[in-house]
Amino acid sequence: MQARALAGAAQRTPAARALEAAHGDLDAAAAADHPWLSPFDAAAMAGEAALIMRDLEQYDQALTHAEQAVALREAGRARSLALSRITLVDIHVRRGDLDAAVHVGPDLLSTSPTLGSVRVVLQLDGLRRLLEPHRGYALVREYLARFDDARRARMLLLADLIPPHPGGTTA
Repeated sequence: MQARALAGAAQRTPAARALEAAHGDLDAAAAADHPWLSPFDAAAMAGEAALIMRDLEQYDQALTHAEQAVALREAGRARSLALSRITLVDIHVRRGDLDAAVHVGPDLLSTSPTLGSVRVVLQLDGLRRLLEPHRGYALVREYLARFDDARRARMLLLADLIPPHPGGTTA
């Protein structure tokens, strides 16, 4: 988290040092298992590294880490997989590779459609805002229509947790 904060503040060298330290911490003994806590494992490290590299605008490195995070999360942890896929699509968009973003998109939308996570919904909203300026591209426009349908379904699961926006939906 320290490396992410430093990357967000555009402090490249300290962020790189903190990321190196985190890699070292990954090798240290794992914390005690608890059903409510997610372990800091290789997948978590890859996801955090992807976000750090994205914030530092080092998109090729960010893409490598994001792909690794998705691959390591494929076997389980639906929420973590959804968040990793959101990061992957985000990085493709920032790299200007809309075809790749749209190609990964269906996997993202099908990641446990019954997952009721406020964090996932909020990050999906951010991803939609990132894609919106590219609506002129037919593949993005078609994806956004599927995206909005999937968002509405998720919002039904969270109706008691997230109040509707005044004046209608956000989609």
